[in-house]
Amino acid sequence: MPFAKGRHCCGIVPIKTGVTLITIFGILNKLSGFYGILSFDFSDKIATLVYFYCVFAIAVFSYGLYGLHQDKVRILRWYTMMFWLDCVVSLFSTIWFGVTWFVYTDHSLSDSSAKDPEALAEHERLFKMESQVSIAVLVLLRLIHFYFAIIVTRYYKAVNVKLSYSRVASDNIDLEETTNGRDASPKPAQD
Repeated sequence: MPFAKGRHCCGIVPIKTGVTLITIFGILNKLSGFYGILSFDFSDKIATLVYFYCVFAIAVFSYGLYGLHQDKVRILRWYTMMFWLDCVVSLFSTIWFGVTWFVYTDHSLSDSSAKDPEALAEHERLFKMESQVSIAVLVLLRLIHFYFAIIVTRYYKAVNVKLSYSRVASDNIDLEETTNGRDASPKPAQD
């Protein structure tokens, strides 16, 4: 069980504090959905869907924060699944917008600057470097997001195991049992 090991986030922060911080930063990250909707620019259908998804994710992350503070296993289970879904949605939206920006968006210079070969060469060199750095940062952020999903899952598993052990069903315990494991002869009950 690789998800059940470890009690810290990033090696130093207690796991519950780490999951709380991850959730708060997730809520802050999803606030962009409000700004996208308020811009009233619905020309890009994919961007509009992502805006509305972000608003929905704010509600889910807030509910997950409530479940985290109350140690409610059912809420944490749903929050963990939604966090993984958020990782996948974020990965695909990052790929979609990255391809749109780096492949299909025109980044050429204006007509007056395009006539100067020196300025054109400098622009191409800078755009190539900017693209490489941007792609590296996006990949790193997606990897961090997946690491955070593993931390959230690890916390959910730890809480689930802790609560499972603390809630032993009393129906399965025979309080009137008078035999021990080795000797089959009954012992007198103590009143």
